[in-house]
Amino acid sequence: MSPTIYRMSLALIILPFGMMSVSPAGDSQSLSCWLVEDIAGTESKPRAILQTPVLIQFTDAAGLTQSSPVTADPDTLLLHVFDPSGKLSPEFTTCEITHHLPQEVSLTWGRSLTEEKISPPALARTWYTLAASNSKDGRAVSLVLGPLGDRKDHFSVSLAVYSSSFVQRARLGKSLTLPCGMWKGHQPRFSVEWRHRALGDGSLRYANEGWKDKVEEQDPQCHLNFSALHDEGDASLLIENVEIAHQGTLLCNVYVPYLRAQREIHLVVTAKPQVTLQPSPLFARPGEEVTLSCDILRFHPLDISVDFLVQLPEESHPTLLTGKSQSAHIHNQDGTYSISAFQRVIASNDLNGARYFCRVTHVSTPRGLSSSQTLRVAGVSRPSIEDIMYLFLTALILYGTLSFLRQKATSLTAQDLKVQKNKSE
Repeated sequence: MSPTIYRMSLALIILPFGMMSVSPAGDSQSLSCWLVEDIAGTESKPRAILQTPVLIQFTDAAGLTQSSPVTADPDTLLLHVFDPSGKLSPEFTTCEITHHLPQEVSLTWGRSLTEEKISPPALARTWYTLAASNSKDGRAVSLVLGPLGDRKDHFSVSLAVYSSSFVQRARLGKSLTLPCGMWKGHQPRFSVEWRHRALGDGSLRYANEGWKDKVEEQDPQCHLNFSALHDEGDASLLIENVEIAHQGTLLCNVYVPYLRAQREIHLVVTAKPQVTLQPSPLFARPGEEVTLSCDILRFHPLDISVDFLVQLPEESHPTLLTGKSQSAHIHNQDGTYSISAFQRVIASNDLNGARYFCRVTHVSTPRGLSSSQTLRVAGVSRPSIEDIMYLFLTALILYGTLSFLRQKATSLTAQDLKVQKNKSE
């Protein structure tokens, strides 16, 4: 066996013992999980999913604990786990374990991880994948558990992939970093892959042989920071100019020789709507019916709420109106949506000076958006300062237009007289 092959095999075998300096967890620290197994069907029994309760007891590198766990249920599977990555916590609210099958990677960016085609004997023993998350702060981790020593119920974390949140929101057109970190002990060889999955379709966004800094596949808008990847294990994906097409589930996959771990992050892309209330200005005669039109443009996602309100001059708070109607949504080319909402109002003397609002509630703007217009009923009161300014500006524009036309006509007439005089001479 060559020295290189020997070093690889030895590194993988002793990987669980790589951080002996990590102190054991506190007294009786444990985590409740479920072992999920897919039981193949037979002629007499259909395929089934078997769930077995599991208690994870945190240990040190030697597999020792300061106190023995108490398990009242004999059907609960007890596993002793040493975590040199420091990513496993009793604070996780959900935990699921599945069997892990160590194997070579057939993908282009993973073949070099096992090019010697020699695997350590430890790979033939039992391995697990543990996925846990915390619903309170959004933390999530995926761990590969390998054998620790000779005892069948003792394991150590060999690979960890983790994220600070399993849901991310991004504003359309902005840049975003999807968090993903990895811990691989002292294993030098690794590859990183990001995939996108939405509406049943999947696509590759980024893939590289991390230990060679060789990019195999890359979306032009997606990047990794190689310095952070090597120095801090930061495999976060930077997306420039986020589009609606980026929405969905993004999978951060990390490969080391014969092992793989994955974290899922759900990305929600939002676009803040533009809200406009028409007509502007809002004038009407007594008894005239006016239709207020509220245009809500280029928002995402589709779920949105629109209300009309009115605030009378003598009232301090607006009142919700009923009887609004709404158009069907328009799906724009960039993936955003647009709609219009309508409210009929009959002008009266009592409504003069009333302020009408179009209020929009959408996930992209927690405080909501609104647009408003003030109704002016003809003949009810003297013009307000705003009305006077509006009329003054209108008169000024009209005066300027008439003056220009007068000067133009005078100039043309003078030119015609000059031409006729030249002809007569």
